[in-house]
Amino acid sequence: LTGPDGPTHHGLFDLGYLRLFPNMTVLSPADASDLTAMLDWAMEQAGPVAIRYPKAVLETAVQERLGTDRRPIERGHCEPLCNGRDGLLVGCGSLVSNCLQAADLLREEGLEVGVINARFIKPFDQRELLERIEASPWTISVEEHAVHGGFGSALLEAVNDAGLSCGPITRLGIPDRFIEHGDRGELLTDLGLDTAGIATTCRRLAGREAAAACSIPLRD
Repeated sequence: LTGPDGPTHHGLFDLGYLRLFPNMTVLSPADASDLTAMLDWAMEQAGPVAIRYPKAVLETAVQERLGTDRRPIERGHCEPLCNGRDGLLVGCGSLVSNCLQAADLLREEGLEVGVINARFIKPFDQRELLERIEASPWTISVEEHAVHGGFGSALLEAVNDAGLSCGPITRLGIPDRFIEHGDRGELLTDLGLDTAGIATTCRRLAGREAAAACSIPLRD
């Protein structure tokens, strides 16, 4: 989402075509540290590599959480950030930070949700991601891209191809309509892709919506 640049300048459809090309590698960094490591890695590759990053200040939440204890960039490997027995958030690129913050918020409510930094859109992490999805009661993919044809679609395709028996999978992303111009943060809120929106979807899948609503403090 490019904010004030207007509805014709949002970059929301690139994953839908980039991931279709044979021999193409597609990555999306979660933060500034990821971007630097991905660029270094890409320069060593023999084939074409696309790195998708937002027109926004790069997030630092993952780096602040893990410090230097980061998993190196390896072809087709994701980066687990935290574990949770109640559900799983798989963040793609710019919204990984929001996923982490949503998980922190939910943990205060007694709901333990794991978070994964997908890193690679193609090739997809066929081993670790699918193992964690299979073991989770439910999974939510989160991306700043059109929900049709993006990372969430790639996830569903991989689950289907592997014949997994797993819990429900929900895709959060940009709906099938053109998005108006506006402040990026406000647009993410309107689309349910901010921290609060992601947490709300988690509560719904966990059956916690009513409890969360009743816990709102009342003022005189």
